[in-house]
Amino acid sequence: MTLPRAASGGAHPLLPVSALVGGALALVAGAAWLLAEPQAISGFVGSPGSVALTHLFTLLFVTLIYLGTLQQLPAVLLVTDLEWRASGWVTVPLFVSGAVLLVWGFASGFRPIALAAGGGAVVVALGIAAAQVLATARKSPPKDPASRGLVTAVCYMFLAVTLGLLLAGARSSPLVATAVGYPATLHQTTGIIGAFMLGIVASGHKLLSMFALSKGGPLWRVRAAIALTHGVVALSALAAVAPLAGWPPTLSRIASDAAILLVSFVAAMQFIEVGALLRRRLRRRLEAPVERYVLAHAFLPLAGVMFAVGSQTAAAVALLLGFVGLAVSGMLVKILSFLTWTSAFGAARDAAAPPPLLKDLSRAWLEPVITAGLTLGALAATLAILTGSLLAARLAASALLVGSSAQLLQVLTVVMRTLGRQWRPASTAVTTK
Repeated sequence: MTLPRAASGGAHPLLPVSALVGGALALVAGAAWLLAEPQAISGFVGSPGSVALTHLFTLLFVTLIYLGTLQQLPAVLLVTDLEWRASGWVTVPLFVSGAVLLVWGFASGFRPIALAAGGGAVVVALGIAAAQVLATARKSPPKDPASRGLVTAVCYMFLAVTLGLLLAGARSSPLVATAVGYPATLHQTTGIIGAFMLGIVASGHKLLSMFALSKGGPLWRVRAAIALTHGVVALSALAAVAPLAGWPPTLSRIASDAAILLVSFVAAMQFIEVGALLRRRLRRRLEAPVERYVLAHAFLPLAGVMFAVGSQTAAAVALLLGFVGLAVSGMLVKILSFLTWTSAFGAARDAAAPPPLLKDLSRAWLEPVITAGLTLGALAATLAILTGSLLAARLAASALLVGSSAQLLQVLTVVMRTLGRQWRPASTAVTTK
């Protein structure tokens, strides 16, 4: 059985649970900030506020939750004990402090010292996390493409923040800018496609299979998605390097267009794979958080339409807020319930005091609010980018604030209900006369 092993093979549950709760809290803060400054998405997307909010979402929501799950998920997927279990007590606080400093540095006008210090802390933290996953994988090599994809996605996550640190250096130092250029597209592609999308492809395949009771089936689409992701990052790197090397501009343009084409293939593979998993599932009715994860994939074709009409920024928003945001939100509730249930009740054996079901840890009425708020927010934000509408931006911020607040309440509910229903075997109970 994997439930007890997940608890014993990973870090102390307090570490991933704290990271997941922190990620949910960060999304509420970001939505409130956006409501106060809606022009961050309806105006110039390169403004300090817009860049700060983007990094708050990608680092303090998505990546923090990602980092938290890495304290347990590799132990489950690789069926082994996590290496360097105590390192999370360093990497998670270091990452959070660095990410907060980065967001502040962007918001206050691209302060070089804050960006360098914050970016350096984030790079070190994710570098240690990547090394931890690689060490775990070396001890127990992944035996399926989904597990290999997770390890690869973690490495791309480290590469993405390293490229981000180079971007910060290029802003403040002409020498750095001359040496590495300004690889903003490569940084974004490596983060959104290499780290986030591939991470969802890999871990989502495993988690959806488990939560929907969908076993077996071909894995070639997962393998193809991993290979295509490598191609996307390689072509993006070629497009970034070509101008520095003095190669013809046509080469950079062709490489960039080819990378976009491969992104559409990665999205298609994931879209089809999720459909295949759902067709062969044994659980007819999916739980609400899993439905939200599935719904996230509706934003993949929407992002393709945005690319087709010539708005890459709107496509990126649809991918980030819609696909990544909803997918992470859905799995956030399920993973948190899984972690807390395992920690509190995983060893339960006494029929006289049975543990609660996973679904009993959450409030059912909150799920539609979360899904509707985050979905409407992502749609309205995409529209605001596409049209420059301040009204759409305000609608996006309001919807995101409602959805993220409901999500935070759900997360806190799961934790509090677990703490309030600690199970203790009758044989160890203390009796008094």
